[in-house]
Amino acid sequence: PSPMSYHSATSDLVKSKLDEFFWEWLLLPESHKIVRQAVQFAKSDSSRAEAPAPSPSFHTLRTSPSGRPSPPGSPHQRGILRDGLSAAENCEWSTGSAGSSAPGSPAATSVSPAITVERAPGADSVAAWPDPEPAPAKPAPLVLPPPDSEAKALGTSMLELGSKVIPRFWWPKRQKPMETLSPEVLKQTHDIFVKNRLGEGIRNHEQLEPIVTEVFKLSKYFVVPIFHKVKVFHDLVEGTPKTKQALLNPSPVPITEQMLVAWANGKIQPDDIVLSFFYVVKKEHNDWIEREDFSIFLTAILLTHPGLDFLRETQEFQDRYADTVISRVFFVYDRQDVGKIYLNSLRRYKPSVTETWKQLADHDDIKMVRDYFSYEHFYVIYCTFWELDSDRDFLLDKDDLLKYDGHALSRRTVDRIFSEIPMKFNSAVPGKMGYEDFIRFLLCDQDRQTDRSMEYWFHMFDLDGDGCIRGHEMKYFYEEQVQRMECLNYDTIPFEDILCQMNDMISPKSEGVFRLNDFKKRRKFAGTFFSLFSSLNKFLAFEHRDPFLAKQEQLDNPSFSDWDRWCADEYLRLAMEEGEDPDEA
Repeated sequence: PSPMSYHSATSDLVKSKLDEFFWEWLLLPESHKIVRQAVQFAKSDSSRAEAPAPSPSFHTLRTSPSGRPSPPGSPHQRGILRDGLSAAENCEWSTGSAGSSAPGSPAATSVSPAITVERAPGADSVAAWPDPEPAPAKPAPLVLPPPDSEAKALGTSMLELGSKVIPRFWWPKRQKPMETLSPEVLKQTHDIFVKNRLGEGIRNHEQLEPIVTEVFKLSKYFVVPIFHKVKVFHDLVEGTPKTKQALLNPSPVPITEQMLVAWANGKIQPDDIVLSFFYVVKKEHNDWIEREDFSIFLTAILLTHPGLDFLRETQEFQDRYADTVISRVFFVYDRQDVGKIYLNSLRRYKPSVTETWKQLADHDDIKMVRDYFSYEHFYVIYCTFWELDSDRDFLLDKDDLLKYDGHALSRRTVDRIFSEIPMKFNSAVPGKMGYEDFIRFLLCDQDRQTDRSMEYWFHMFDLDGDGCIRGHEMKYFYEEQVQRMECLNYDTIPFEDILCQMNDMISPKSEGVFRLNDFKKRRKFAGTFFSLFSSLNKFLAFEHRDPFLAKQEQLDNPSFSDWDRWCADEYLRLAMEEGEDPDEA
């Protein structure tokens, strides 16, 4: 971000936090006394030199030569604080004595009686301010709660913690679950064992479900993987099942309450679902999640979700569905494309895979879960790839990708994609784009308002890698667009007019110099910018757009992203080509 915008955002954050801290301080009983003393001091007719000072800063009010308050750090204030304080004043308000509290802090004053409110006839409530009490000769020391104390419930107020205690109000997120389950979790687990008469142990995954969903707070579709992991933990079965169906087999030895707790220690943190998700999915010796870690969890969904029953006899589609879901998850969370998902990324990026996994239990129709798991989205992705892969080697070359979207992409754009500068390919074959690479490209192309998409297309057009897109770089891509429009007998637009239009649309800080931050500030128009120079179909669609129709589409499905709308249209097209009812396809 630019220095100006960063400074403005930082200033707003600091101001909001200062306001928050001020109101918290103002609610303290000790603060009431300071306010009352300030009001009493202001109303007093006696000499300001003899009035009790509500805080150290009021010393400057009564000894300023002009009778007005002196600003902090002024010559009047420094001289008075050095020479003008009386012994009586220093008794309570001196800030130089050892062990004294900070000026104006809650611990620097004593607790005053609660404020009483009396109602007068014909009036609303009026606050009655009691007379100030004499301050103690020596303020009590400030007491802070221990740093490792647990969060209190919302019902615990500052008064309950004592008038001399500043309660802890922020706890950093855990980086690791507790080594042992809390007594509350142990009791809940024991109660379910007793309630379901599991004294002899758990034999099958159905018996484990209430503990996983109600106690561990994890998705219903984590039951089968956890059941398998517990068996592996106690060496009851091999780590890799011989068949997918073997995941559903009963345990050869009943899993007792103690065995389940032993596995859960150090992995389950019911008050932090993301942390539990991370430690359950990853391998024991890793601090990250790898692609293969999700395999057993996707297999469990394919075996048990009613919305995927029709895939159980088609092994190839099962594998492709799992690959698609995993690729979409890594596209969101693995921003560096290193094949690893770390805990901080899992907490930071949206949509939340942990919440989406739990939503699977709420919908028997898996198409209703649009994020990650939608079969409709998978079908569109897979069929789009299949249409381009003419030799069926499950790899795409430049000529294959040129056919994408009705030959919409320019050759210069395709050459840039296969240079792997915008995004490295995971395909092991040089010069070939694999299925996972195509998924990432498709997500970037059809939803150009996301951060990942904008970064992808920005690096596409930043030919010299200087962090800016300039006129000569845009012209390089636009020249081919003009040639293609002339071949199709379309009227062309001079590049100068296009550049002026882009400056008005994106509003860069420096005219004609577009930085990544400029697009993120105007993400609504970022996709249009990139489409004009890369996709002829999107360029023509922009020139002939109907603003009223686009507005109506947004009103019909306000929660839909550009990606959701494109998938819905493509799914309808594919279903009609197959001669099926789109609702039954």
